[in-house]
Amino acid sequence: MGVHKVSEGCEGGDCPAVYVSDRGTVVFQGDAVPVAEGLRLGEGEQAVELPLDVLKSALPALLGRL
Repeated sequence: MGVHKVSEGCEGGDCPAVYVSDRGTVVFQGDAVPVAEGLRLGEGEQAVELPLDVLKSALPALLGRL
């Protein structure tokens, strides 16, 4: 799978980011959330946390693909 970064900032690669894949999916990079109230993960799933401003910076690119 190939990905293309659509969020702004942090070009080093080791910080929260939003990507669009060549499969038409969205991939989030962030800190793993091991336990959170109300969060129910299925086997093989993982939740990640990223700052809201990272998602906001990606919205124009994501909405442009709809």
